[in-house]
Amino acid sequence: MMTEQFWHSWLAFALLLGPILLAATSLAFSYYLSQRYLREMLEAFQRSRYFHRWTDRLQYLGWFEHFLMFGRVRGMMLCPGPGLRKGLLSPEDVHNFPPRLKRLLSIQNRLDGILFVWSAIMYALLKLTG
Repeated sequence: MMTEQFWHSWLAFALLLGPILLAATSLAFSYYLSQRYLREMLEAFQRSRYFHRWTDRLQYLGWFEHFLMFGRVRGMMLCPGPGLRKGLLSPEDVHNFPPRLKRLLSIQNRLDGILFVWSAIMYALLKLTG
């Protein structure tokens, strides 16, 4: 069990501050990817019905819409199976998605996974000691 003295230490402060900083980093990285690479990602999905004509509207939308569109692209690339079965995604588009963009999406997914696990561990530790 953790003692009361541990929770008043700098180590505990750093462990609890970590998920907050990771969340800020994840949001900043998502914003960067949505502003810098979203058009390129949407152009890679030219044959997909779900992303049809999104590139045309992209210039008229604000940062929040870019952020939401990036989330949709990221979700479809993380788990393309349901989109392929429904006919929303083209198998050629998923297979020919640029590797460097796929790598950036996997970095974002790993960052979010680490954030989730770290937050869950800190929550469990706080519940066990409190």
